[in-house]
Amino acid sequence: MILSVLKSRSAWINDTYGHAVGDKVLKRVAEILQKNFRSVDIICRIGGDEFAIVMTRSNSSMRQLVLNKINHANDLLNHPKDGLPAVSLSVGVAFSDRENPKGDIFADADEALYRVKEAGRNGCAFFE
Repeated sequence: MILSVLKSRSAWINDTYGHAVGDKVLKRVAEILQKNFRSVDIICRIGGDEFAIVMTRSNSSMRQLVLNKINHANDLLNHPKDGLPAVSLSVGVAFSDRENPKGDIFADADEALYRVKEAGRNGCAFFE
């Protein structure tokens, strides 16, 4: 199992463009995630601009695949063709087979997410 926390910056979008545009951006993020991940993966919005993805039947051997999926999603979100503002995803990933977990899988994914934020956002980090 993998848990990813994604930040799409919808609060900034809401303040700049209004809530209607913010809602459309969140829908676009959800649609892109659904298209980039498997039908057996669970994609949900956990609040605000945070999403979680639970990938079943996965482990750390899928690291490059996950990174490719996030990079592809960021490419689509950074170059919108629908007139909506560009956004990016900041992703923290923790696999269930990770070594030396510090907390639950969500807390470990969140720790990885903060490394992405500290590096300027728009990327993906794995709990190590």
